[in-house]
Amino acid sequence: MNELCLQECLLLIEAKLGWGSSKDWLNQDFQLLSDRIFEETRVRLSITTLKRVWGKVSYNSAPSISTLNTLALFLGHENWSMFKQKHKPVEKAVPVKKNVRFSRPVAALLLTLLVISTVVLLASGTKEAASHFSADELDQVQFSSQPIALGLPNSVVFNYDFSGIEPDSCFIQQSWNDQLTFEVNKNGTEASGIYYYPGYFRAKLIANNQVLKEHDVHIRTNGWMATLGGGDIPRYLYKEDIQQSGSLRLNDALFSEVHAIEAEEAAILSYHFYDDFGTVSGDDFEFETRVRNSYKKSNGICQHTRVLIHGKDGVLIIPLAIPGCISDLHVFMMGMSIDGKSNDLSAFGTDIQNWQDLKCISKDGQIQIFLNGEMIREFSAPTSIGDVVGFKYRFMGAGEVDYLKLTGSEGVALEQDFLAPKAE
Repeated sequence: MNELCLQECLLLIEAKLGWGSSKDWLNQDFQLLSDRIFEETRVRLSITTLKRVWGKVSYNSAPSISTLNTLALFLGHENWSMFKQKHKPVEKAVPVKKNVRFSRPVAALLLTLLVISTVVLLASGTKEAASHFSADELDQVQFSSQPIALGLPNSVVFNYDFSGIEPDSCFIQQSWNDQLTFEVNKNGTEASGIYYYPGYFRAKLIANNQVLKEHDVHIRTNGWMATLGGGDIPRYLYKEDIQQSGSLRLNDALFSEVHAIEAEEAAILSYHFYDDFGTVSGDDFEFETRVRNSYKKSNGICQHTRVLIHGKDGVLIIPLAIPGCISDLHVFMMGMSIDGKSNDLSAFGTDIQNWQDLKCISKDGQIQIFLNGEMIREFSAPTSIGDVVGFKYRFMGAGEVDYLKLTGSEGVALEQDFLAPKAE
């Protein structure tokens, strides 16, 4: 891996983001970058991986080819090899003294070495080109999967068959992040992988650095669940940890525990709900909810709150915060970003510790966002997020959800007010 190419890639990503030098990036910036990359590439690179690539975390190994391919894809290139071809770094020329002459034996040796090197390079290039399989060969390859359970974490059994081809190295990429790529036996037919977060993913069967087959994997939650913190494996919060009487929130004991944690930055609390809502098109839906951030310590002073609407093909992220922190906000949708540093997002700044009514309408390629009955943003959708498959609420510290309603062209697909169930 060419270190100069990697540095060029990182500088181009920084220029694309416009967030300033990565020397000043904080943990939340890498979280936003992880989300941004996922929205544009459908591949999740973890915060830890991104920090390693940018040199924020000590790590001796070079980035994996999966990570490099994702970074290149984020910059609009097909893969890392294509990026290297189009961005060959210019190295400083080394001054050569004039009138340098070699003896005939030395010149002959250098010429021989040059010929051998050329032959080796040509041979390796031919081998690489020959390693790719034809469309007819790919038609014979089989790849499918089945989740084992409902809820998280969840193992998925993958079934595959390389009949008709002779692969060298074989992998399954679960499309959560580059660390969830594992090697499989080319002579086998079954393998399994673990998903630690819910969502809608694209699993890929890879051999000889070529994607042979891919399909969707829907990891659903068993009702509402919550996670505390981030990273590859979060802390799971289940029904006994969250209340659903009056609002979706942490129980009193856990709420006090979260506030007692001493850290430079408040942990991220996320509520997740992923299920089959039938056909609710990302081109035609209304989403209503009521939220508030209930965290009141200085390490979460901005009270960042984000509502995510997930589709089969992408995600829409709507951010809220106190008015003084709107510069850090980003509205995301399918690779499009409206950031608070170069756009006026002051309407997304609000008294978020009190209940806020949020509404989103997607219709005829237009997205409208309302806050407390007033439209605060309208923009053209770059493309549809696909059929709606789930929701996520992210709070810096802690937060509550009081109401949620999803309406599609065929009527109400989901409505919850979190009222206590009536006694029978």
